[in-house]
Amino acid sequence: SLPHVAADSIPTLHAAGDDTLPRTPTGISEFDIALGGGLVAGGILLLAGEPGIGKSTLILTVAGAMTAHGTVLYISGEETAAQVRNRADRLGVPADRIRFLATADGTTAAAAIRSLRPAVAIVDSIQTLSLPDVPVDAGGVTQVRALTSLLTATAKSNGIPTILIGHVTKDGIIAGPKTLEHLVDQVAILEGEPGLPLRMLRTTKNRYGATDIVGVFSMTEKGLEPLADPTAAFRTSRHAPVPGSAVAVTVQGNRTLLIEIQTLATRSSMGPPQRRTIGIDINRLHVLLAVLAERGGVSLGSSDVHAVTTGGFKLIDPGADLALLAALASAATGRTVPFDACVGTIGLDGSIRTVPVLERRIREAVRLGCRTIAVPPETPNVRGATLIPITSTRDCVLTLKEQHRS
Repeated sequence: SLPHVAADSIPTLHAAGDDTLPRTPTGISEFDIALGGGLVAGGILLLAGEPGIGKSTLILTVAGAMTAHGTVLYISGEETAAQVRNRADRLGVPADRIRFLATADGTTAAAAIRSLRPAVAIVDSIQTLSLPDVPVDAGGVTQVRALTSLLTATAKSNGIPTILIGHVTKDGIIAGPKTLEHLVDQVAILEGEPGLPLRMLRTTKNRYGATDIVGVFSMTEKGLEPLADPTAAFRTSRHAPVPGSAVAVTVQGNRTLLIEIQTLATRSSMGPPQRRTIGIDINRLHVLLAVLAERGGVSLGSSDVHAVTTGGFKLIDPGADLALLAALASAATGRTVPFDACVGTIGLDGSIRTVPVLERRIREAVRLGCRTIAVPPETPNVRGATLIPITSTRDCVLTLKEQHRS
């Protein structure tokens, strides 16, 4: 039978009070922006990324910055103290206030965190540690879940911010069980295109704030350095427009970025037409190509189509639809896009629809030097902007052609 619970004993939500936890800014601007203000006392952050993307470089830089708040504990299950010390020297990180523990034993790691009570604890990486009483190999589903539960309990009971480093597979999935993401408070993914210096730190889960906030870094000889003007990194410096290029006004959490999209359409000479993307969802590209053909009268069915974002920025904002469509139509017709920027999402019927925080996007585009902006119909005027209402996919194509004639 069910236990008896008196109705009067159930408190209101208001009686629970405010449980806001204090944050500690690291002083690394883009890192703090991505996390919503800094590290949270007792919070568990999972920092993930592909091998070689710069996770250890970023986290050691964070460790050096956090020494201003006290001792930092760095736990490694795969590197020696000498290896980490060499990296710290190269990055200019003060090593005298960073305690280092090389161990693959999860219980030893938890005991060290509880004993030292550092300003921040770092575990590099969660897949290399194991618990002696869990009879499976390190990195397995059972091991990773048990380890994360132990480290979470340790962090929260002592109010210690803890950063767990995790690996990402080639498909962009965090290695280990998907439930690992549900056990932590925050998940941040370090992204970037191999061979390019740009790195994006994207928060995909945040119990303490907004998600999909992006911090932008540049990989240099001195490590990952925050970019003072992230928008400049995602736009080319040329002055003359070229066919196939358009600028999207995107929202990433609480910040607005202008991202250049470049497309190229060439007639396929061998086999079926190919579609290649960098930073753009391939499925979204297929949808917009179909809409452009059916609703705009411009078919690229027999052409190879390539679409990339400058710097390889991962573009997931539906508000970038109009910019991608305009870039594709421009590449197909050879006409340059007559707008400084575009914002709007597109339906399967070819209509151009509004997006959240539209006025904020336009104001930021104006602040960054854009004047002529393609927008959905009935968009309110914004001071300093010349708005070009685009009602449909066909209207977008016709605007490109008419502008070229004029």
